[in-house]
Amino acid sequence: MVRHYKRKTNQHSWSEESMKSAILAYNNKEMGFRKVALSFGVPQTTLERRVKQFAATENLAEASTKALGRFKTVFTKEQEVELVEYIKTMEARLFGLTSLELRSLAYQLAVKNNISHTFCKDDLAGVDWLYGFMKRHPDLSLRQPEATSAARASGFNQVAVGKFFALLTEVMDKNKLTASQIFNVDETGITCVPKSHSKVIACRGRRQVGTITSAERGQTITAEICMGADGSYMPPMLIFPRVRNKPELIDGGPPGAWAEVHPSGWIQTDLFLKWFDKFVIFSRASKTHKVLLLLDGHATHTKSLELIDKARDAGVILLCFPPHCTHRLQPLDVAFMKPLSLYYSDEVKKWLREHAKDHRVVTQFQIASLFGRAYIKASTMTTAISGFRATGIWPVDANIFKEHDFLASAATDIDLNVSVADQQNISNSALPVQPEVLTPITQTNSLPIIHLEISNPIGQNNDSTLSLTQHSSPGCSHWSAGAEKSFFTLSPEEIKPIPKSNKTAARISRRRGKTAILTESPYKNELLAANTLNATPRQVKRSLSFGQKKKARTSKKNLNKKTKTNEADEKCLYCDEPYSTSVDGWIQCVQCKKWAHCPCAGIEEDYETMFKFFIFINNLFCLEN
Repeated sequence: MVRHYKRKTNQHSWSEESMKSAILAYNNKEMGFRKVALSFGVPQTTLERRVKQFAATENLAEASTKALGRFKTVFTKEQEVELVEYIKTMEARLFGLTSLELRSLAYQLAVKNNISHTFCKDDLAGVDWLYGFMKRHPDLSLRQPEATSAARASGFNQVAVGKFFALLTEVMDKNKLTASQIFNVDETGITCVPKSHSKVIACRGRRQVGTITSAERGQTITAEICMGADGSYMPPMLIFPRVRNKPELIDGGPPGAWAEVHPSGWIQTDLFLKWFDKFVIFSRASKTHKVLLLLDGHATHTKSLELIDKARDAGVILLCFPPHCTHRLQPLDVAFMKPLSLYYSDEVKKWLREHAKDHRVVTQFQIASLFGRAYIKASTMTTAISGFRATGIWPVDANIFKEHDFLASAATDIDLNVSVADQQNISNSALPVQPEVLTPITQTNSLPIIHLEISNPIGQNNDSTLSLTQHSSPGCSHWSAGAEKSFFTLSPEEIKPIPKSNKTAARISRRRGKTAILTESPYKNELLAANTLNATPRQVKRSLSFGQKKKARTSKKNLNKKTKTNEADEKCLYCDEPYSTSVDGWIQCVQCKKWAHCPCAGIEEDYETMFKFFIFINNLFCLEN
């Protein structure tokens, strides 16, 4: 089929607007056919035919539309518009259609709605139809999607974001903060083997194109990065996976940077406290000149009483982002980390090329200098200011995210529960869309107490909760479920329904942080109570065996999973999730013989803790008591 046809005549050179004006001029008896055709630059015979068509149908748009002879599009304009809206809605919910799925959907729409078509191969619309459809709708394009976890998709919702902006606005108004007093800190991993690589020019048709790396898998070094809303950057801290520190580890690093060591190479509570001491000096924080530090819900940030005490004494306000929302709310994630990663990959590639003759590879001792060059390129004032503006943090814009930005969280029916105190903090301006139903829920005397004390110690002082129930079909600028269908029988949504989760209860885990002002007294008191509860001595019952053969050590994977053969599908005694759909480790109470998730029971899933508590659990965990 000819796909790049070039017209050899001047037929159809007139515009549809000219044809509309000519038809109206003739109908109003302003002039005859010949004069109208000359005045508006349209063919006279075509004008006569279009006037007759308009007199018969009284549809001016149809009478003035160009057509390729007898060839017409399979779907009408209205039907294609509905199909485009459906495609946009699926993409906004993170279930975008591929070109093959779109061709299959077009074929089914044509067949099930008895629309005349020329699709006759493999139950798919043709490639030429796809090209024409994309050309008629230039607002669509074929894009490479970015992987987004289900936790982030459901976690970034209106209630969580609204609560964060309510707290942010409260802090800003109370302390009269400016751009020079707002900072964001986050960690990122640096490795000898960069994850991302720039495209290279290669021979066309070659099946595989490679690039040299230092190793198959490199060691990870953690970089602690902090930037301000005024475009300032604090010198980063690098954490190397070592036991002993060496001065040469930081040679060539960013100005003012320093190195710390830990066997894992990850951020630890004591290392973050060292970084925080230098942050207080860098930010010039004091009780009379308070600063705001935005951070994620990592345990080293939110579970340290020493950090909270230091921050309160230094005049630093700690505000935690909502869980699973940093990809949209954190300025460093939005604006800085990606350029830094690309610049670092380029520096590593350049270094390997320069030292190829010596057969040298990148080790821990070269990372600081390579990271330093990339950091200097990425840490521009424009990047920092744009990051805070894009997230709505500075200047504060609670409506920076529109309704369709939350559409990915609408794929689940899980109720978004917040406490009474939290709900009162959510202002009307912070929520893009107000909840439609506000239903009080009465707690029972036993089960919620266990949830508050064991699984989610933060927030245990609330006696009642309010449930924010969203509409079952959230409104969207792309899709309206109640809109009139342009298809006769079945619409795109009826053929390929929008995915909806069957899970109706949210998992409660003590690992997840929450959006809160960490330096305020309520949060500190809750954290102190949780630490006191965890520090309570627990009786351990050990299984002793004499004269028996030593059993083979059970692997962590098998130890974390409860063996099930012919037994019924057990449910967690806290959240009622069945074992067959669970991905967490399980543990059994020897008193009531019931099973529970390790996170729900407040038990870490590491091997030593599981071995200690696998046989016996304190009566505190048992609902029978």
